[in-house]
Parts: sequence; C-alpha cells; structure tokens
Amino acid sequence: MKKMVLGLSLALAALAFLMSPPLTAASLQAVPALSLADQAFLASLAVPAANPTAKRPQIGAKSLCSATANCWNGGTVSCTGNNSPSSCSAVDGNCSVGEPGHVTCDGATTTCSACPGCGPTFCTGESDCAANCYPCDYTYTCNETFCTDHCRCNFRTCLQ
Repeated sequence: MKKMVLGLSLALAALAFLMSPPLTAASLQAVPALSLADQAFLASLAVPAANPTAKRPQIGAKSLCSATANCWNGGTVSCTGNNSPSSCSAVDGNCSVGEPGHVTCDGATTTCSACPGCGPTFCTGESDCAANCYPCDYTYTCNETFCTDHCRCNFRTCLQ
C-alpha cells in the first residue's frame, strides 16, 4: 500500500512538471490539502528503513596472512591463510639443493614444478667406479642437472 501511494504521488509530481506553468498553478489551487494522517504517512516514507543486509557477516572471510615463493623456473606460487591464528611460509626454489620452491599456509603446501634433472640422489655410482678400477686410481664425475655420470680409470697408476 505504501509503495502504491508513493508511486502515485511521484507520478503526479512528474505530471505537474510536464504541464504548462498557468495550468500547474491553477491545478495546485484545486488540489485539497493533505490531512495530518496523510502527511505523517508520507513523512514515514522519507525515513530510511533499517538495512537487514548490513548485519550479515561477510561472505568471504579476509585472509590473515599470505605467502609467495619464487620457483626455480622463474614462476611463482602463492597461498593465503584464513584460519585464526594463521601461519604462512615460503621457500624459494634452489635446484642445487633439490628445492623447486614451495609455500605453506595453514598446513596446506603448494609446490612449484620439480627441478630438472635427476636430483641429488642420482650420483650414487662412485663405489661401483672404484670397484671396477681397482687397484688403479679413478676419476668419477656426475652432473645431477643433466643426469650424467662418468667413471674414468687411470691405468698409469696400476703399473707401479
């Protein structure tokens, strides 16, 4: 009912602006004055109603911490912590120690893609190289990045 009365009064006001000035003045004199009850009703419409959405909690909770790590390949990984209390940590990538990079927020870990190569556990052939070259000296080289190893026996040392 309130909306209908408000809509009607707004429509009448709009029509008054569209009418020529002499007609508007004449028509305003013919309009009866509003009763006190009608004036009170219109005044109640001007007071803003309480906004029930203002008391609602936020839909998405704000994060309490965040972390970003640089990956070995130039990319990044990130995470946000939303628990209270929150914990966030980041470790940048360093393939020379086998660490591609990772972040941990509230116990959940996100890791960068694996480092290239075979990792620090690839170079395990030195004992076999020593056994194959015995009693000669040997040189064992290993490249963890390219997954290559090489055993070279020094036979000059065997003849002595």
